[in-house]
Amino acid sequence: MQHVGPSITPNNGTVLDPLNVLKACGVHTGMRIADFGCGHGHFVIPAAKLVGNRGSVYAIDLQHELVKTIESNAKSASLINIEPIWADLEVLGATKIPNNVLDVVLLINNHVDAAVQRKMLREAVRVLRQGGQIFLFDWLDGNTVPFAPAITERVPKETAIANAQALGLRLVDEFRPSRYHYGLRLQKS
Repeated sequence: MQHVGPSITPNNGTVLDPLNVLKACGVHTGMRIADFGCGHGHFVIPAAKLVGNRGSVYAIDLQHELVKTIESNAKSASLINIEPIWADLEVLGATKIPNNVLDVVLLINNHVDAAVQRKMLREAVRVLRQGGQIFLFDWLDGNTVPFAPAITERVPKETAIANAQALGLRLVDEFRPSRYHYGLRLQKS
């Protein structure tokens, strides 16, 4: 995958542009990706288009209605490479994705405490192949824009790095996917 520079903030005014960010992270045809805590699927549809029919995207969330929305959106967009999954990402193995098969796991704006993030990272490590990467984006600590969660609801970058390293992940790169977020590229060794 290509190096992600210090900032990949697009100039189009969006908070976090999924297509530009995924391209900058090196997502390409044939990859197998999971979006942990995918929400409404902001990254799912662009990821599915980038990986094409030779790749796949697992869209995983705890909320049933969001998983159903992703399924409906995938059908509307005629994307057959999206697999919506309802799962509690705090439970090891809950995704039912086989061990060691994914190229990339996305953890974007999950707004969880440090203990929950550690559990989500543990599941990500389980499903990643050797050399696979996790892209973890979250809100910067000092950022107080109205649409961001409260600062007390964010996991600081240093804590996220410590969580990852405790699970044997290697920090490959730190970058800014937007002016509001920090980004970490982590690799399973």
